[in-house]
Amino acid sequence: MFAGLDEIDWASMNHAYGPAVEVPELLRGLVSDDPAVRETALDGMDGAVHHQGDVYECTLACVPYLFEAATRPGGPDRGPIVKLLASIGCAEVDDLDELFRSVAADADREGADEEDWADNYRRAQLAVAAGYPVFLELLADPDPEVRRAVPEALLVCRAEASAVLGTLRRRLPVEPDPEARTALVEAVGTLVRRAAAGQLTTVDEPELRAATEWLVDLVGGSPDPAVGGRAEASGGGDHLDPVLRLTALTAVSGGTPAMLPADLVPRALALLDAAYQPDGPVPAPAGFHTDTLRGAVRELREADVAGRHNPRLGPAVSDLSRALGDRVPDRIQLLGALLRSSDWERRMDAIRATGNLVDGWRGDYRDLVAGIGRQLSDPDPRLSRAAGRVLVHLGELNRPVVDVLAESVAGAAPEESHRRNGGPPAWITVWPSHAPTVGDTLNALARLGDPRAVPPLRWALERDDPPKDVGAAVSSLGPTAVALLPLIRHQLRILPESASDLAVRRQDLTRAVCSFGPAGAAALPELLPLATHEYVIRPLGRLGPAARDAVPVLRPLLDAPERGLALAAVSSLYRITADPAPVLPVLGRFLDGDRYAATAAAGEIAEIGPAAAGQLPRLRALLAEPDPHGWLHLRAAQALWRVAGDADAVLPVLAELWDRNVSTRTTVATIWAEIGPPAAAALPLLRAEQARPRRHTARDNGWSSSQVTEDEELLRLMAGTVDALQPAGG
Repeated sequence: MFAGLDEIDWASMNHAYGPAVEVPELLRGLVSDDPAVRETALDGMDGAVHHQGDVYECTLACVPYLFEAATRPGGPDRGPIVKLLASIGCAEVDDLDELFRSVAADADREGADEEDWADNYRRAQLAVAAGYPVFLELLADPDPEVRRAVPEALLVCRAEASAVLGTLRRRLPVEPDPEARTALVEAVGTLVRRAAAGQLTTVDEPELRAATEWLVDLVGGSPDPAVGGRAEASGGGDHLDPVLRLTALTAVSGGTPAMLPADLVPRALALLDAAYQPDGPVPAPAGFHTDTLRGAVRELREADVAGRHNPRLGPAVSDLSRALGDRVPDRIQLLGALLRSSDWERRMDAIRATGNLVDGWRGDYRDLVAGIGRQLSDPDPRLSRAAGRVLVHLGELNRPVVDVLAESVAGAAPEESHRRNGGPPAWITVWPSHAPTVGDTLNALARLGDPRAVPPLRWALERDDPPKDVGAAVSSLGPTAVALLPLIRHQLRILPESASDLAVRRQDLTRAVCSFGPAGAAALPELLPLATHEYVIRPLGRLGPAARDAVPVLRPLLDAPERGLALAAVSSLYRITADPAPVLPVLGRFLDGDRYAATAAAGEIAEIGPAAAGQLPRLRALLAEPDPHGWLHLRAAQALWRVAGDADAVLPVLAELWDRNVSTRTTVATIWAEIGPPAAAALPLLRAEQARPRRHTARDNGWSSSQVTEDEELLRLMAGTVDALQPAGG
């Protein structure tokens, strides 16, 4: 195999971590008889040669050899190789042109002139798509793992999309493997979605309609072999596999939702009733270990499905819920019914899908949150662990289950290993490679400001090695937890200078001290020796006039050449003394600096207000400067309003920012509320945002642990802003 492999100058090519000299070894490892060697080789391909989806010259050079490895007769682990080819060919990307533009723009920003990155992706897509005849042959391969991977690989062959639609549909009646059948239907659904969005010009309207009707017929369980095949093809009785029908329902939801049945939720629940089998086979682990990321993920997956009779249904429930998109009431109804089930697997699957729903969409989640809260006390330890992972990010949405959280915390173990798979989350989690962290339920309780979180946090602070994020939990409680101040001061005194995470721990504990307000000034003897770091200096301002002993330390820092240090000193000094005189010259200096310095300085000027009138000409000039992401214009507009009350100059900027950068909307809404009725022209923008079902920072290709709390804060602010902008008597 692999003729000519060693004749390629791999050393002249790079992958994610340097010269691609080990690529021949990785390729040969893919066809090893040892499963651990194969997994290690796949991990190397994923981690370096195709790192995070990147395509290098060496990635392109691998494609012919990957096809050779994927087609060797009877070879094991060929399915993952087919999936690797699919990923290199961008099978999961809906809009290739947008991908190419994005990659080219990134290359330009990074000054990448050695390779045309966008061209690499184009060549990769074409090279994998050229394997269309190979993929067609592999559809009938004896190895079911290969057949499960091929439908995704066929998605790369966009020029053949029309033929692929027909091929996949014809394959279904004769495909015996349930998971391969599901993959066929998923691929048809993807093609339907892309064609409906105008991303596949080779699929005409009649073909799209026929494929959509085929999916709808599958949902209805048609016994016609030309439509979906009889259940004999999957070894059943008189009906199609309910998981297959759920997959078809998901495909219709994501592609042509107008064709969804009127009884969507009852039908989905009926299919799930038929799909969940209390005595189905339990998957067995692979039985070997590798020190690789791929191996770690596999072992986590094996642990996750251990003891489960229906591991396929977790992804099916999540995919269906996700495909329903903005039909939030339907999703709530579906997941609520599963959360009320007596079957622990259904509740487990609903917990995870509920987390994805609440993270990305707005809605009335009181019943769902209550349903997840009930799992904290369930006898099955896996449920309470999964419930804690969802609740920790929900902030005030947890208010209906605050007592449930408190009961869970009261009954939890003080600490646990991160490898523990079940049971209520302990107060802290102990990790082998870094400091402990606060447990999910304790964090959720603290973020509600509930004083019942104080005793466990006291215990955590009394440890020799307290959690590295204990200060964040304490700061959520604010003055309620001021009794913990002596312990925090003690920890600040004994933190070893040699600690690898010293800066993180000091920042965390400083945040807690300063959340106590004036009472936190008692810790100045511990904090002032550390006031050479921005992360300590800036929070001192929260102590207000009580921190006057910090003034002699802060004043010299105004002359620091480092932007962060000087502006942190400005921020704290003004909040402690309320005297703008010593800080305004510093702010003027940074207003004339680069974009980042000017942005930070304008933000501080906004806090000072009219006393900074001498900076108005520069603030007005900043609004005309280039600002790719809008943060400079946001802070300059905020300062201009608070210093001069110039609504006419500010309002057009705010409206433009609202549309250009969704992350500015909380601050923009705050400024509109300050302006009041003169900003009434913003009411349509506010009402349109209030009506959106999607959370304002949610996106399909990313996630933030704070997107729920930030969006809930925006919703609260917008309600007040709408009231403030209404004309008197309006």
